[in-house]
Amino acid sequence: MKSNDPIRVKKARTRLIAALIAAVVLLAVSGFGIFKMLGTPKSLTSDSLSMLAAEGSAEEEAPTGAQLGDYVEHEVNLIMKNFAEGTRGDTVRERYGVVPVDGKLVAFRFPQRWLESEQAIVDATQELLNGTAQYIDKYIVVRGTVQAMPEDVSGELYSWFADNQEWMQQAGLISSEQDAAASLADYMVSVDSVGKLPVGAVVGLTAAAGVCLLYALYELIRILLKGYAVKQTEAEADSAESAETETASEAEEDIEVEITEADPETGEDVTDLEVEIVEEETAKEETTEDADA
Repeated sequence: MKSNDPIRVKKARTRLIAALIAAVVLLAVSGFGIFKMLGTPKSLTSDSLSMLAAEGSAEEEAPTGAQLGDYVEHEVNLIMKNFAEGTRGDTVRERYGVVPVDGKLVAFRFPQRWLESEQAIVDATQELLNGTAQYIDKYIVVRGTVQAMPEDVSGELYSWFADNQEWMQQAGLISSEQDAAASLADYMVSVDSVGKLPVGAVVGLTAAAGVCLLYALYELIRILLKGYAVKQTEAEADSAESAETETASEAEEDIEVEITEADPETGEDVTDLEVEIVEEETAKEETTEDADA
């Protein structure tokens, strides 16, 4: 019966465990973001942007909306203005826009792939505010993570609000009693981010974890199917080959070959007859030689 080599199985189990550990580590590094992406994103509401008031206060109830770090989805059809950009060399890699959400002005960070669509909505919003358009027929649905705003981005946002507060109050976009603290959310939405990582990084880490899991499954199946049999050494292989050769030679020696000869006219077996004739002729020759002598 086929059985596994204990030494080879031990090594295979070590590789299996290492693959499982690697898969878990890769998923942990990704923040298990794939499960957030596959699940239903939360809706971005004003409650999710007022959770700072609930933090550190045991008496107040926690907000019912999205929390810091939640993966959310939002339909963006108004962008007041772009107030900051992130560049690498001469290339714009990201852009920050002000999006109204339930009476709050929320900073959205748009990565490079959204820049063209985002700018189209900014232009359409300006046309609506200037009275050159009656409605906006453009929108984008984005997903991202609610994150704390970096200090430099927060500074840019508050500077923009100070420069535009007066006309927004006159236009009725914000109340005359609202200041920056009341109008601006203390959080931003990082579009195409899952946790602290971009979507591409999460997908790549998850794919690598999947490969590790497949390899672990392969090792498990091979162990269960007795795929790690004892390996023959070279000496054992040569010995087995020699034994096979000797056995074949002995078999050939045991084969008896019988040669018969038939009369071409009658088809009868004349092998014995020919042997007798040859023997008689040989005997006659010997008698003649004795007589001559």
